[in-house]
Amino acid sequence: MDPVLDARRSVPVPVPEVPDAVPKAPGLYAWWGRFGALPGVSGPRHPTAQVQLLYVGIAPNGPTSAATLRSRVVGDHIRGTTGSSTLRRSLAALLVEQQGWRSRWTTRPVLVNRDELALSEWMAVTLHLSWAEHPEPWTVEADVIAELEPPLNQAENRSHPMHAVVAAARKRWREEARTSGH
Repeated sequence: MDPVLDARRSVPVPVPEVPDAVPKAPGLYAWWGRFGALPGVSGPRHPTAQVQLLYVGIAPNGPTSAATLRSRVVGDHIRGTTGSSTLRRSLAALLVEQQGWRSRWTTRPVLVNRDELALSEWMAVTLHLSWAEHPEPWTVEADVIAELEPPLNQAENRSHPMHAVVAAARKRWREEARTSGH
């Protein structure tokens, strides 16, 4: 089993189809987006679909977690909030100005409720997901990120040229949310 090849070759599924398609199993997942969807962000092209790689994640994140691909992808990313999803935080940080979204501060920046819904809608029309089942995805995550080079991953990806851009956007968003008063 080669999780890198599995993730790279599997056909990305549009977000509206993901809840019924993604398995309740451990593994790795890859978020893909239309070219130009995120200003200034480009990722590796999918070998057969007209999308680019944006982010790679795993479920569970270790041997004591009960998370599955479905619970992580659907519960945290698709139906979750910026408070529970690193992917959503990065997307929000990169899109907040362009979309005119508003943020507030909790223990971290989060979008206001109506803009969480707007981000979910943006994801539904813009993103696709592929996945590969793996019994212990935490054992291969760093290697998969190093090989696939997803531009939005922050952990295990400091050498990526987009790391500083995403980190700066997230920092700006944090600072704006702290001072927004919403």
